Amino acid sequence: MDTRKIRIGIAVIVGLVVIFFVVKQFIPNKTTKTNQAHVKPDEKKAELPVRQVAQLLHQACQYADSIGIDTTRYGSDSEVSESKLTNVLLEIRYGKKPSRMVFTGLHEKVDSAWAMKADPTTLATISSFAPYNQLVGYYSQLQKQGRTNPAMADSLRLIRQTLNFYRYINRFDPDQFVLVNIPAGELNVFDRTGKRLLPMQVIAGKPDKRTPCMATYIQDIVMYPYWNVPRNIALEEMLPRMKRNLAYIYNQNLQILDEKNHEVDPEDIDWDGMSTTNFPYRVRQASGCENSLGLLKFNLANPLAIYLHDTNSRDLFTTTNDRWRSHGCVRVQKPVELANLVLGAKTFDAEFMNKCLIDQKPRTLPIPKPFPVFIVYNTADIDADGKLRFYKDVYSLDK
Repeated sequence: MDTRKIRIGIAVIVGLVVIFFVVKQFIPNKTTKTNQAHVKPDEKKAELPVRQVAQLLHQACQYADSIGIDTTRYGSDSEVSESKLTNVLLEIRYGKKPSRMVFTGLHEKVDSAWAMKADPTTLATISSFAPYNQLVGYYSQLQKQGRTNPAMADSLRLIRQTLNFYRYINRFDPDQFVLVNIPAGELNVFDRTGKRLLPMQVIAGKPDKRTPCMATYIQDIVMYPYWNVPRNIALEEMLPRMKRNLAYIYNQNLQILDEKNHEVDPEDIDWDGMSTTNFPYRVRQASGCENSLGLLKFNLANPLAIYLHDTNSRDLFTTTNDRWRSHGCVRVQKPVELANLVLGAKTFDAEFMNKCLIDQKPRTLPIPKPFPVFIVYNTADIDADGKLRFYKDVYSLDK
């Protein structure tokens, strides 16, 4: 009887153990299946935006490539992210800061939120600036030719630089702006559609006295300016002439100023003791028709002492094609017209340049608001007739 009870007890225990392991294995399997049933729809939802981002990034990169943007850094690896999409869209609209831009005095207005809602299929419509759109058209044509003609690579590179610059202008959203292109020897005032409001020739820095590239603005305009001669010019070019003959000082209408800014009589200076290392004076050219800055000076915000100005050698615009002969500042062909445009009113008439008023002191004219100025070095660009032009690489920067 006891043996029978023991056997029954053992059977019950074994049965309970079997049931325990069956239930233990069944419950996790059921839970796993249940979890899988819930996870799969969520996973599909998570995968959908990634696929959308990948598709949008592909579309954006295709367009970016067609307008001269290097897209390898956006699509070369397997990682797809919204930040990549945002970055390529922002570069399409705002470009990158040109490598030759040594000074930027303008405040950027980059709308980063725009990229979150931009439609990559409509990117071709975001720019209304005519020269940019025309240049994109030429780039597309040459890009197709470049597939069979490797010689096109250099032209495409130069166009890409200019296209990036035009995109860079969008960071500042100007209604009107001055654009000085050094290789072209030209100044244009553009509106936001790309209309040329005031084209003219300029004379920029010679190859050994290069005009620097910058994004800045006109602060004010000076009538009858002094020319405060840069010290290197005073020492290297003027001092030897002054030492040889004091008449040079009077003929050039120069003034010698001491450290307190008081004018010194040239006859009282011991010129034999003056040298490039011992010259405790500064040189200034008096205002007037013979002043090297002419009758109008356009002060630009920058730490490099670069500005736009009239010239007392206006015949250079008609007697020579050499547009690169200054010490770095930019001489403009139509100073009166530029001043009137910047001031927003006809302040000067056509006769202003022909009047040679005596004993005039500099007078500063405030302008309604800072007027953006871009000084650039674009050897490929669109001319006034909408044609693609390649200009002389006067500073040998594009070799």
